[in-house]
This record gives sequence, C-alpha cells and structure tokens, in this order.
Amino acid sequence: MKNRYVLVPALVLLILMVGLASAQPSSQVDVNGGTAYNSGSIYVDSTPPTASAILDGGVAQLITPGTFSGVSPGLHNVIITKPGFSPITNNVVVSTGTTQNVIVSMTPVANPGGLSITSSPQGAAFTIDDISEGKTNQVVGNLAPGPHKVTIAEAGYEIYTTTANVVAGQITDVSVTLVAEVNPPTGDLQVGSTPSGAAVFLNGDFKGNTPVDDTLDINDLAPGTYTLMLSRQGYEDYTKSIDVAAGAKTQVSAVLQPSGQAPTTATAQISSSPSGAEVYVNNVFVGLTPLTFSSVAPGQYSIDIRLAGYNTFSTTGMVTAGQNVQVYAALSPVAPVTTPTTSAPVSPVVVIMALCILGLTGFLISGRTKS
Repeated sequence: MKNRYVLVPALVLLILMVGLASAQPSSQVDVNGGTAYNSGSIYVDSTPPTASAILDGGVAQLITPGTFSGVSPGLHNVIITKPGFSPITNNVVVSTGTTQNVIVSMTPVANPGGLSITSSPQGAAFTIDDISEGKTNQVVGNLAPGPHKVTIAEAGYEIYTTTANVVAGQITDVSVTLVAEVNPPTGDLQVGSTPSGAAVFLNGDFKGNTPVDDTLDINDLAPGTYTLMLSRQGYEDYTKSIDVAAGAKTQVSAVLQPSGQAPTTATAQISSSPSGAEVYVNNVFVGLTPLTFSSVAPGQYSIDIRLAGYNTFSTTGMVTAGQNVQVYAALSPVAPVTTPTTSAPVSPVVVIMALCILGLTGFLISGRTKS
C-alpha cells in the first residue's frame, strides 16, 4: 500500500513534467523527408523567442525555437526576423547525421530609417547586412540607425561594397556606377527558371532564389565544372552540369517539370516597395519583404504588409494547391496631418474702437456736407 501511495504522486509529477515540456513554443519542420543517414538538422533559437526563421529563402519556415530536419548536406542560409528587431542571417554548413545550432540574440530597433539603393546599370542584385533585398533601384525600410554593409553585384561588373549610415526617420541615398570587369580571372553564372521562386544550389550550397522576370546572378566563380540544382515544391528537381570560364557569363534558363504527383501545396512570393516591410499572414508575423514560400497549405488567407511611415497594404484571397501566388505592394506614404488654421477671436475692445472710428468718420463727413 505504501508503495502505491508513493507511485501515484510520482506519476502525477511525470505527467506535469511532460505537459510543461510540450507547452514550450517549439516546432519541427521536415524539409525534404530525408533520414538521419543522408541528411542533417538545423536547430534555431532566439532571444526573444517566437521569431520567424526562414530556411534557404523560403524552402521552409518555423517559429523559434524549432528544428529544420531532413536538411541536405551543404551550405544553407537561415534568416531570423521579428517585429521591432534587426533581422539576422546565418550561413550554416550541414553534415550528414548531425544537428547544427543557430542561436541568436536579437537587437531592438528604435526609430528606424531607410536606404535608397540605386545603380547604373539598374537591376543589380544587392544585399544589406548580407540579407538579399532584391534588385536596384529601390528603397529599403525598417533599418536600425547606424552603419550597414551594402553589397551590389551584377554579372560582368566588379562587386561594389560600402558602409552606409542610416539616420532615424530618414532615407539615405546610396548611388553607384558599377565598373565593368576587364579580363577577370573568374566567371559569372546567371540562373532563371519557369516558374520563378526556385531555390538554387551550386555544388550543394544554397545561392538564392530565382526572381520573377529576371535571373539570379552568382558572381566571381572560379573556372571549372559545377553541379547546378534547382528545387521547387510541386516540381521535379532540375540538375545540370555547368562549365564556368574566366571572363564569361554562363546563362541557364531552367523550365521546371511538374512532379508526377498532384500538388498538395502552393507557393507564394511577396514583395513590396519599399522593401523591408513586415508581412502578416492571418495576423501572424512571417517575415520581411521580399519573401518566398514553397509549401503553402490551401485555404483562405489575409495578408497585411506594414512599414512605418506608410499606409498598410491589405489583401485577402483563396489559395489552391499548385497555385503560384504573387503579391506586390506599392506602399504609399502616410499623408501628413494638417491642422486647420483658425483666426484669433476679435477682442470686444477692438470692435468698440472700430465702431467709434466709423461713427467719428461719419460725423465729420456729415459736418462738411452741411457747411
């Protein structure tokens, strides 16, 4: 009997411990269904927690803390964002059967500013603090005051890097004329796909996503042979051997073939001008523009795109399996509040004096008339 009384509290304590552990806001996302024998994992945590973590430009997304499992060996990119904090990017090398940790402390942003990035030629890819922001020319908002690393790259031109100082509440201009390369020892690779939004891997290393109506430029590659792979939900992986020569631009336009199975999810590409705006899907923060998502469950969605100093962009719609949703928000600045001017009330003394003057003037005029 005594053992039974001891056993019951122990079981209750065990249940409570399991319940507390399961109550923690952790998540796990299976990227490609790989096993521990041919893939690895990435554990992501942040201070504060409940930040959005995006793997390889949108291959998968979770809320911290959480784990991306089934990740293929090679170089991968994780971007962590949270409203009111500076975004953080990490490059992670994944090995078979191992778990890599990405644990970050996020820095709060007060009184953000922005950068206006322009280049000649226009349409060059650029990053701010190693986070891809799309193509020039455009404005990027939601940046913390202080120095930021800006990199602008275009195939056939020297990579331009500078440090730009962001001022709170202001837009700082960064303008550059790119210098053409002369007899470079390296080559460039330009990759496009139909449909767009495919994740691009070169020798197993993630390089970015194919943009809409443009190419992803991979610059300054050592001459040689590379294995190129494009991956997109609902389509067969595209694989090709690529030869890169010094001083040459190699172009690849991949037409992705639908997989044999009927798609169960959709894809989405969300962008804005200015970029760097907060994106909320069904009132849940998911990241900063530009965004790509590869596995969107069918259903009804509402999207709000918010940026300080601009009117909120909102839209709703039904997403179906196999659909490629593209949302672009041209944000309009908030109109300044104008306070109507009101005339100061006229003093009664002034009114009486005016009446007296009018009366005196009338008296003098009448007196002259009589004379």
